[in-house]
Amino acid sequence: MTFQRLPALCLVAAFLLSGCVSDSGWTPDPEEPRAFVTTLGADTVSVEVYLRTKTSIEGTLVERSPFTRMTEYRVDISEDGSFSGLLWSTHVPTTNPDGPAMQGGRVTVQGDSALVERYGGQNPGSSTVYVPSGTILTLGRTAASAFAFEEVANRLLDGAESTMILGPTGRLPAENKATVVAGDTVAMEYFGQARRAWTDGSGQLLAISGAGTTNSSVSHRVEAFLVGSMADRWGAMDAAGQGMGTPSPAATTHATVDGADIEVNYSQPAKRGRDIWGNLVPNGSIWRTGANAATHFTTSRDLTFGEHELPAGTYTLWSLYQDGAFSLILNEQTSQWGTAHDAERDLFSLPMTSEALEDVQERFLIDVTEVEDGGIISLSWDTTRWSVSFNVD
Repeated sequence: MTFQRLPALCLVAAFLLSGCVSDSGWTPDPEEPRAFVTTLGADTVSVEVYLRTKTSIEGTLVERSPFTRMTEYRVDISEDGSFSGLLWSTHVPTTNPDGPAMQGGRVTVQGDSALVERYGGQNPGSSTVYVPSGTILTLGRTAASAFAFEEVANRLLDGAESTMILGPTGRLPAENKATVVAGDTVAMEYFGQARRAWTDGSGQLLAISGAGTTNSSVSHRVEAFLVGSMADRWGAMDAAGQGMGTPSPAATTHATVDGADIEVNYSQPAKRGRDIWGNLVPNGSIWRTGANAATHFTTSRDLTFGEHELPAGTYTLWSLYQDGAFSLILNEQTSQWGTAHDAERDLFSLPMTSEALEDVQERFLIDVTEVEDGGIISLSWDTTRWSVSFNVD
């Protein structure tokens, strides 16, 4: 079986990317297409437009990272309001002719089972999975896809105690831990990402926020616009080597200090116009010291940090920003994700000294340098460098 691109919605451009509800007095209309702009700091990371009727949801989602791709989709809605099918196709804009090939698939719900078919990509094939009644079909882990958030929010506001969501990978449905916070606001864990969503009380989603979580993007409802024009521009930037790429790329620091081989593996989040210390790096909470997986620190020889001894081996680095002070934490657990900090396995905490940077450090940077009497670990981001010294035994 083959699949074809779904027809993109023909919508009229009518907004500025920085806008939400326009100065002209525009307010959302349930009969109009829903359009969303998702930002990460000062950067737009995705846009989406979909039209919802009693029988279907048809839309286009454009994502920029790690490369620009358009997903055109249609959700079929049964008479009782449940999702009975999902058809989608994902492709790169024609302005990036060397991008990855098209992929897509279909989910068909029949009774308490769903046939999941996938074409192209790295996981082609089909599978049949059990689906509880009322399972919400989604595009997967894409945090910016608004139609699923809208469905979850409205079911909760209608009295549902929980919801199940199913992505296109063929895995079993997952419980979406969601609750009504207050009024028309709901909190949910969409494939493990804790977020909040706001509606206007008439079934329309207005905003989604991941502020305060590891996925700190924010989505706002705007007037309908032509998503294809954004995709073409971003695709051309990709082709020219000017695309967004990975939001927090992996990095490795290598250094030799007094005969000790030291390596730090971490990810580099970007400032993107955001306040860092005490905001993106929270005040009073353990920080992963980077992004994505936990930051790993390896030394080939025993080290001494003040009165603390660190045997040769691999450890993870965590940190704590507290009211202008910053501490580095060495932990013996390894191979975990960056939010899985086990305080019981902390070895010791080290106060770090601060230094103002003349220029803004856009991406978080970890350095290890050799000095006359040992070495220095430094963490630089925004306009601050934090440092701590050590000796090789």
